[in-house]
Amino acid sequence: MKERIEHASFRLRAQLDKLEHMYSRLQQRDRDLFQRCVGAQVSKDFAHAKIYANESAEIRKIAKVVLGSQLALERVILRLETVEEFGNIMSQMAPVMSIVKETKSKIAGVVPQVASELDEVNNLLGDFTDEAGEVTAASMPIETTDAEAKKVLEETGAVAEQRLRDQFPDLPSLDTLRQVNPIQVPEPAISGSDFERLQENVYQYARKHDGELNVRSCADSIGASPQEVRNALERLRDAGRIVFE
Repeated sequence: MKERIEHASFRLRAQLDKLEHMYSRLQQRDRDLFQRCVGAQVSKDFAHAKIYANESAEIRKIAKVVLGSQLALERVILRLETVEEFGNIMSQMAPVMSIVKETKSKIAGVVPQVASELDEVNNLLGDFTDEAGEVTAASMPIETTDAEAKKVLEETGAVAEQRLRDQFPDLPSLDTLRQVNPIQVPEPAISGSDFERLQENVYQYARKHDGELNVRSCADSIGASPQEVRNALERLRDAGRIVFE
């Protein structure tokens, strides 16, 4: 019994090492993309800045899955150590298998080789519990183990999200990656319409900032909502007063 549990723990630690290595690579890739995004913004190359920002956002989605899976496997390994020390197989092994199964499903599209190994580990644990005769459908309902697995993954997902916020710098808002070129045309007189007044304020803001328009900053500056600023930009474009680059 002890040797089987130790073997399963060893194989899980090997997969944990792979996930930690992949997470480090994702961090490095994100730092590179972040620097490129900042550099493109400084150069006012907003098309490339948006590409880098979008790619960085995708990297962070993958990183969250990888980090959450790391944390889940750490929980599984600790649980197996408890089983090994105290032999409480009936109440512990089924939840372990369910957590491994759920983690495998989450990671399958990101690191298939790790998912495949987790599937084999789960089969190993299943064979072990069948031989031990300790865990049966009557003693450990699948609904209970699945509920515990989902709770563990929700907890590890929340921790992963917090760590990502701590370890990855904030991406520039995609709203900042819009270049607006005000076209020098005779300015129409401002009517009493609130929306026309808003359009004019947005237009003047864009001119004042040499066409580099941050939607949220503009909204805060003129006392409007970001959506109202976006609507005004669309109307100004349709009227031929600005051009988006």
